[in-house]
Amino acid sequence: MIIILLLIPLFLPGAAAQSPIVIKALADKVSGNPGDVVKIPFQLVNLGNTNVSNITVYVTGPSVGFLYETKVIPGPIKPNESVTGIITVQISNLNPVSPGDYTLKLVAQSNTSYSETEVTLHVGTYVNFDLSIDVGKRYIYGNNVTALLKITSRSNGVVIGRIGYTLYLNDTVLQSVETVIFLRPGESWYKTLNLRKPAVGHYTLRLWANFGGHSKSTTADFLVYQRRLNYLAYFENGAIHVVVTDKNGNGVGGITVKVARAGSGKSSILVTAPDGTATYPVETAGLYQLTINLDGKVVVDVITVRQLALDVSQNGKELWVRVRGPEKPVPNITVTVSGPLGKNYAVTNSSGEAVIDLTSVGYGSLLISAESTQYLSTHTTFNAIPPVTSTPSPTPTSSTPQPKPNITLSPASPRKSGQSGVGHLGLLLIISAVILAGTSYVAFFMPTVHEEELDRHYFVKVRSPHLRGLKNFRYERGISAVEAKATKGKVSINDGRVVWEIKNLEPGEEAYLQIRLG
Repeated sequence: MIIILLLIPLFLPGAAAQSPIVIKALADKVSGNPGDVVKIPFQLVNLGNTNVSNITVYVTGPSVGFLYETKVIPGPIKPNESVTGIITVQISNLNPVSPGDYTLKLVAQSNTSYSETEVTLHVGTYVNFDLSIDVGKRYIYGNNVTALLKITSRSNGVVIGRIGYTLYLNDTVLQSVETVIFLRPGESWYKTLNLRKPAVGHYTLRLWANFGGHSKSTTADFLVYQRRLNYLAYFENGAIHVVVTDKNGNGVGGITVKVARAGSGKSSILVTAPDGTATYPVETAGLYQLTINLDGKVVVDVITVRQLALDVSQNGKELWVRVRGPEKPVPNITVTVSGPLGKNYAVTNSSGEAVIDLTSVGYGSLLISAESTQYLSTHTTFNAIPPVTSTPSPTPTSSTPQPKPNITLSPASPRKSGQSGVGHLGLLLIISAVILAGTSYVAFFMPTVHEEELDRHYFVKVRSPHLRGLKNFRYERGISAVEAKATKGKVSINDGRVVWEIKNLEPGEEAYLQIRLG
């Protein structure tokens, strides 16, 4: 008896078997696909001799890919009574579960005792996929269009099927492509469709696919349009300006402008600002070609950039400045002269000439500049010489000697007795006429040369006759000189001698020579 009593505990059931509640699956096998909610029927039986309340029923199984429900049966369940119910399992389609059979456990728990049973969940093959087209809505004519086509598998296994896309322009088929592919779970297929400068119109792009009898499609529309644009190109204030506007006169940004100077072999690309303007600074005169892309309509324009030129001469205390363009004198140009005493300004007349009083700016090295909104500005230097005021020195020799008056006066004869004083008066008139003629000849037909030495500078001024010009003038003087400058002609210093040569002087024109002594 003692041995039997000791062996009885070995054959008694465990705690679960001793639970008064027993759970049974009313279906040994259930099935579903990713995304489905699968219902599992069960039955609870109270095998005890007391009522049981607050029974928890739940499902356990794989931790990934399934969502399990937990239920509470409030009861009470009387002895030998049974209760049926349904508990659910959701198969996830976010991370699709592979097809196959999965073992789940149904558990019923009451206080510290529980009961469990198994059920088989069969997951079938699930076909699902997403389609997308990434393309803009509006494109300006003349630009390229890029569309990204994408198909992503959401299936829980490998799927094989046909895919394709079709491109329409105003309901006319431009492209149609079809092919066969296979996709693994979560895998994507991509296609980049590049349209090079498509024509103006309304476009529709359709993408479709069929996997395992499941068909889907999607479409995207975009518009290629051309604006009515105008442009204005001009040179002003040292730069080329381009203004692009729409039909309402509003500035248009993003327009490309190519600028190339003729003969340079180089070009620059500008893009108009939001207000439609683009500016290209110019430093060199010449022809500039502009190539402007107006929404696919390419226009070419040529801008001529001209630069001012200066002719400067001195006339005593006045500085004469002549401003000209490439072809003719330019009026209404502001001329600025800067010298030792300051600045002075003048505006050119209808002949392109301006006169500056040298006493207001001083003598010596001067900076002359001319500016205009329609031309490139320019500047030059000029050495102004103080006017000569002393008695002229001997006239230099010339390679072609100028004629000089040769006046010879005969001595007067003694007056005979009885001659009247009228003879003396006539002789005086004759002598005065000869002197006047000689003076007029010198003024109108002979060049005049004045020389003066100031400090360590020697100045020479030559003026051509009033009635005719001076040809091949030559001045030569032995002098210790370290530097010599002239307003006109060519100057050289050789072997202690200064030689000044002028090919031509206009009637009444003056020229100056400045020599710095050693």
